Amino acid sequence: MLANFFGKSKPVNFLVIFALFLCLFFISLLTNNQHVNNINFFLKHFGKTLVLFLILFSVYNFILSKNELTFDNSYAFLFFVLLIGLFPNTITIDKNFYINLTLFLALRKIYSLQSEKSTVKKLFDGGFWLGICFIIEPFSLIFCLLFYAAIFLHKKITIQTLLVPMIGFFVPIFLYFTYCFWHDNMVSFLQLFKWFTSYEFDIYFQIKYSYGIFLVLFLVATSLLLKTPKALAVNNTFKGNWILIMFNLLVTLFLVVLSKHKNGGELLFTFFPISIILANGFELLQKKWLKETILALLLTTSFTASLFL
Repeated sequence: MLANFFGKSKPVNFLVIFALFLCLFFISLLTNNQHVNNINFFLKHFGKTLVLFLILFSVYNFILSKNELTFDNSYAFLFFVLLIGLFPNTITIDKNFYINLTLFLALRKIYSLQSEKSTVKKLFDGGFWLGICFIIEPFSLIFCLLFYAAIFLHKKITIQTLLVPMIGFFVPIFLYFTYCFWHDNMVSFLQLFKWFTSYEFDIYFQIKYSYGIFLVLFLVATSLLLKTPKALAVNNTFKGNWILIMFNLLVTLFLVVLSKHKNGGELLFTFFPISIILANGFELLQKKWLKETILALLLTTSFTASLFL
């Protein structure tokens, strides 16, 4: 029943999944005494989060639909929301959220390189958004590797395509430098190049994270084993996209490791490639009872994590 409903891609599916997100978000607010005791803060926080996540979801679905990263269904978006519920700390408008939103705007350009239209403009725009992301989080520079992987996989290697992303990347950095110089605040600009991180991973061994991480790792590994041989066996556009998605996952995992302050919210970076990988693996399952069981398990664990962890 659930698998059949989400096996379609219609506006009603988007509304149902967004309603599911609202339930998870509302639960996270109710379990936070600070929000509940202050009604004004509660309403303001609710409205702001609602609007910003709606923008994030819209960009996410735009990337999926325009680049055909899954079949015509709603599984990827559903998994994306369930991952948010599984790790409730990601339902927060903080630095990690803005990094992720900016990365989405860059990814929108990266994945669209499969098309022959406006390649140079896409590379410049993507580099520009990545430059903004670098100002927010310097370690996001690692996503430059994804840019050049896309250029290589989609066979668009020229001097121009190699240089344009760099030009786009340096434009916002130069503007930020000018702003800091004008306001005599060069210390802030120089902070971008003082890279340090924390290798404390104790938070991921807490019960509220370890169970979810183990479950997701198992499902991702299974999906990769199911989909990768089929995707690589056919020489088409999706083959390049599938390699890019796997590389995207690797890059986001590095970004999580390099994050300075690990509070669980940084896991949001990984949800884009993970949700797409899970959807592609889920599509290949033939037994309906198995699909229903997996969806029921993820729904149950997401709500349990939001309520009790």
